[in-house]
Amino acid sequence: MLKDSFVIYRKELKNIMKDRRAIFSVFILPMIILPIIFLTIGFVTSAQQRTDAETLYVVNIIGDEDGRFTEVLQNFLVFERDEARVPDYTRAMESENYIIVELEGTDSDLTQVGNTLDARIYYRSTSRRSNFAAQQVRNALNQYSSMIMSERLRTLGLSLGDLNPVKTEMQDLAPEEARGTEFLAIMLPYFVLIFIFAGSMNIGLDTTAGEKERGSLAPVLVNQVSRTSIALGKVFYVMTVAVLNSLFTFVGLMVAFILGGSEAFGGEIPVNLAGFGIGSLIALLLVLLVLAGFAASLIILIGSFARNMKEGAGYVMPFYLLAIFAGIATMNMESVHQIHFYALPLVNSVFVMKDILTLQFFWSRFVVMLLSNLLYTSLLVLGVARLFNSEKVLNTGS
Repeated sequence: MLKDSFVIYRKELKNIMKDRRAIFSVFILPMIILPIIFLTIGFVTSAQQRTDAETLYVVNIIGDEDGRFTEVLQNFLVFERDEARVPDYTRAMESENYIIVELEGTDSDLTQVGNTLDARIYYRSTSRRSNFAAQQVRNALNQYSSMIMSERLRTLGLSLGDLNPVKTEMQDLAPEEARGTEFLAIMLPYFVLIFIFAGSMNIGLDTTAGEKERGSLAPVLVNQVSRTSIALGKVFYVMTVAVLNSLFTFVGLMVAFILGGSEAFGGEIPVNLAGFGIGSLIALLLVLLVLAGFAASLIILIGSFARNMKEGAGYVMPFYLLAIFAGIATMNMESVHQIHFYALPLVNSVFVMKDILTLQFFWSRFVVMLLSNLLYTSLLVLGVARLFNSEKVLNTGS
């Protein structure tokens, strides 16, 4: 039976290898588009931050008679002071680089306990530059407040350090090779899950509902090859394409991380690839294989019920949305300790990938994930085989 299945498998692979557009979209495009996406995000974010920091702003400071706050603000923002005594609120609403800072209380001796300074910042929240300037003004006000507090304490013979008797030092006990893998553990399982289903959908529907629509499924079914072998061959074919699509997606992500590093994400997110060894890659490959097997058998089963591609897309879409939901819901979750979560389809693969990427691998979790996914895949393949052995496979829709 397996020999006949591989005959169908090779036939399907030859068909896709003849389609240059399919090869490009399934295999080449993920390696190209992902580095472009992330490197573009990093480049645009860095360029915007640099532009915001270098922009000349106009700040109307009301009430800073001694100019002390203005001197502090010069350390945070490139600006020129609007000397008009009357604030122009209309201009603040319309301009990207004009904000108003009103200070009340600077005429009193702020070194005296009880005297306060009220500050109001007028800016436009819908403008990125106006937001940046307002945040820098807030930072300057915090430093100005610390300066005033320091002066008050000095009159009492104290310092700011005397108000902080507890000194905290953070010691990271995680292995050095595991540090900086958090972002990778968030993004990689999500992308793998989505691309496995996306890669399985078009190919799986084309080899089932698409063949019905083109009228090419019936001649295949009347061959001497058993229908169970045909079903298995199609599952192996879609599974192979899904795994290859995910592998090239993985390669694309690695290229983005290697070329851009943390700069691929605006320079703010640490990315550490030191923990990727042969064992990690083999474990990830096994996760990809069983996840792709589950997705492929599910798509083949659903596609076999459809009479055409349009109908098949409608049947598959809820399951694709479920995969997206599972990826988003677990994106910021850490791996759970309850072993029964590793028996849930989709979710278990995400958690195991997180375990592998953060170097918290447990054999018990991995085995439960592996066996449960193999069980689900076997049941789905059994359903596909039974459907292919029935004449309903040629005329379904319910």
